[in-house]
Amino acid sequence: MSMLEVRDLHVSYGAIHAVQGVSFDLNEGETVALIGSNGAGKSTILRTISGLEHAKSGSIKFQGSELTKMKAHKIVELGIAHVPEGRRVFPGMTVRENLLMGANLVKDKEKIRLTLEHVFEIFPRLKEREKQPAGTLSGGEQQMLALGRALMTDGSLLMLDEPSMGLAPIVVEDIFRVIKKINEAGTSILLIEQNAFLALQTADRAYVLETGKISMHGDAKDLLKDPRVKEAYLGA
Repeated sequence: MSMLEVRDLHVSYGAIHAVQGVSFDLNEGETVALIGSNGAGKSTILRTISGLEHAKSGSIKFQGSELTKMKAHKIVELGIAHVPEGRRVFPGMTVRENLLMGANLVKDKEKIRLTLEHVFEIFPRLKEREKQPAGTLSGGEQQMLALGRALMTDGSLLMLDEPSMGLAPIVVEDIFRVIKKINEAGTSILLIEQNAFLALQTADRAYVLETGKISMHGDAKDLLKDPRVKEAYLGA
């Protein structure tokens, strides 16, 4: 059974019909990528799943629960963590305080302690900078912090919006290595990424979005070889 089922989703901003009848699935343990050019509706889909935007019509089911009428904080409680585009860390708070903000819905103190240890294992650089204000971190470290904070929610689905944006190529490689590691440890991932090559290398399956509609989908490795995808998104 699918962990996440999106069916015939429509989302509008005023007169702009940003998402037009999109349907896709994500199974437990999978990494699924949504690729497409800017303005294709990718971020809108993530924001609608996490309750930050309202669907005009359609259905979003997560582990059987309908999300379209649910408040954003309830969606987090169900186990969906969203790392928005642009990282959005709290610059005046320390690295540790930022991470603990992610755990504010987790009641079990021991679980919080163990998850924090786990995050520091995945991101040793955050451990080194634990007491520093987040605003003093580099862009790559802030992206690690945003990922770590999402992991602190103890969710089973992690949604990532453009994790490579604005980062140096060597840092991007690091981030994507960690994303793979998080997935291998059992967290399902829904990934939006401008770098289609990286996204398709990382994902199990992918959907291609064009102006609010899905134009292609399939096994990520197959899409990497598809001449249409190569031409449109891989600079071939």
